[in-house]
Amino acid sequence: MTKEVKIEKDLSRPWGGFVKFIENKPCTVKILQIKKGESLSLQSHKLREEFWYLISGKIRVTIGRNLKSLKKKVLKEGQFISVPKNFLHRTEAVENSKILEISIGGFKENDEIRYEDKYGRK
Repeated sequence: MTKEVKIEKDLSRPWGGFVKFIENKPCTVKILQIKKGESLSLQSHKLREEFWYLISGKIRVTIGRNLKSLKKKVLKEGQFISVPKNFLHRTEAVENSKILEISIGGFKENDEIRYEDKYGRK
């Protein structure tokens, strides 16, 4: 997690609680739908950091500062992960999955440096 963003969790409310990812910051919010067995590119972004909250399904996240430091982590429904700027990352759907993606910083779809892509995109 970067210094810019503080994730706050409060489950002490009588009705349940909340997890706050972003407060008063410009951001772009998407819901990604990834089919079982499919994956996004191994990529990085210069202009933005990302936060992924798994709404449903199960995903395998690959993340690291560079190609040599990549690690894999499985996320289940209700879990989240932070992806700092310039970190390599990829999501693979172990099951049909929906991910809430919050991007903070300059958002441009072409702010992707692709390292690997199973669909042949550059």
